[in-house]
Amino acid sequence: MNIINVEQGTDEWYAARVGIPTASAFSRLVTGTGKASTQLSDYAAELAADMYAGKPLEKWGGNDATERGNEIEPQARASYEFDHGVEVVKVGFIVNHGAGCSPDGLVGADGLHEIKCQMAKGHVQTLAYFAKHRTCPPGYIPQVQGQMLVCEREWCDLSFFHPDLPGLVIRIGRDDEYIAGLLKGIAAVIEERDRYVEILRAAA
Repeated sequence: MNIINVEQGTDEWYAARVGIPTASAFSRLVTGTGKASTQLSDYAAELAADMYAGKPLEKWGGNDATERGNEIEPQARASYEFDHGVEVVKVGFIVNHGAGCSPDGLVGADGLHEIKCQMAKGHVQTLAYFAKHRTCPPGYIPQVQGQMLVCEREWCDLSFFHPDLPGLVIRIGRDDEYIAGLLKGIAAVIEERDRYVEILRAAA
């Protein structure tokens, strides 16, 4: 496991991620229900383009929701630390098993902290889903399980925070069966990425 100490969102952070499948996109490898995703080949092509160019070619600049989330995230982290009596250690980019991730923080020896600052409607819908099913919405599973894989951690506290609404923290344990599927997906996307890179080199 390699921890790269760069600030998230900086040019150095984007450079560290070039060509590497990351947990934020693991839903393109395995769905939240554990099925193989149909988006793997498309994702591999995007990774190959970045790897060949040596830089992110279609870097997403974010939107109003992500900017708002970035502004609120420190408040969410402080609230979690106070409520749970822990310190969250921020990290840049972690690489392991050929993949990478940027968790919102490490907790103790075995835990992770991941923050979601949704707009009001989405936040309420997440709370309603949890109230009905008593589990995490499946859309978050690939990222959270992927972070546990990359960071070699046993659990992740997934925090849903809104400054004006009740919050929610869902502790998710490591699912080795799901992670085994992720490892297969990572190997497959890397193989496909490398095939695309060879095509690009041959065309140059």
